[in-house]
Amino acid sequence: MRLLIDGYNLMFESTSVERGMDGKNALRAARGRLLHLLLDLIDESMRDKTMIVFDAKKAPPGLPDKYTHYGIQVVFARDWDSADELIQTEIRRHSAPKTLTVVSSDHAIHRKASARGAKVLDSDEWLDLQLENRARIARQGPDSPESIADMECESKNRELSEEERNKWLKEFGG
Repeated sequence: MRLLIDGYNLMFESTSVERGMDGKNALRAARGRLLHLLLDLIDESMRDKTMIVFDAKKAPPGLPDKYTHYGIQVVFARDWDSADELIQTEIRRHSAPKTLTVVSSDHAIHRKASARGAKVLDSDEWLDLQLENRARIARQGPDSPESIADMECESKNRELSEEERNKWLKEFGG
């Protein structure tokens, strides 16, 4: 996992809850809109490295505690006091936290993530960056020199995971 998202935190930045619907149906509709938005915002190659966590003492009817939505791992914090607690546990357990980006506006989560060396963004900040990136690509086209240069720069500046580092060291006898 390289992207860890506080689900309801981001949801309330990105969508509105439907008026005239009862609470469960309104949340279900808003979660669905958020997950579809994430498909537009997260590159396909990153989806299987993404986890979004929602508060839920009970997973919504008809849904398991965990499932995959087009590669994105969706988790309901059923056995936890809150999604925040589960997110903090995931940060603590992460084997290469410097490669992790945490999206939440909860500053207790920020402190935990920063202490482990993870990158932290407020939900509104992350959403704005993703929307700006999507708009730029739409203006320039995905194969424009600027888009290709941005992707190459991102690739060069990313840190290797511990697993990737060990693989290269083994490969080249380091």
